[in-house]
Amino acid sequence: MIKKSSTAQERVGQSLALGDKFLKSARKNIEISENESSELLAYTSLFHYARALLFHKGYLERSHVCLFIALQRLYPEHAPLFQRADKIRLERHNIQYCGLATDAESVGFVLELVEEFGAKAKELLAH
Repeated sequence: MIKKSSTAQERVGQSLALGDKFLKSARKNIEISENESSELLAYTSLFHYARALLFHKGYLERSHVCLFIALQRLYPEHAPLFQRADKIRLERHNIQYCGLATDAESVGFVLELVEEFGAKAKELLAH
């Protein structure tokens, strides 16, 4: 579910911008105690930052699961960060499809991880 693409690198900037946009929305939602919405938006931000890294290497994804596996292989020195991000993917799945409730503490943890991930993605893409 990951494939090579000659045009993938053209999508890096847009994906980073979407990551920033959804992170901003996640922060606004936590301010009004919309915990589940905030966490879903934070994951969406994380997803777009992750896609930017994949696009940079010339690949497209068609699976959230495959995205994080691919990143671990393409950027092995940062595998622990991608493994933590994949745990957020699982939590997002449980919120969205199983109705899992979340609290402000959990959302705070997720937002911190997404901010760290976004900063790392931008750092890696600057080189």
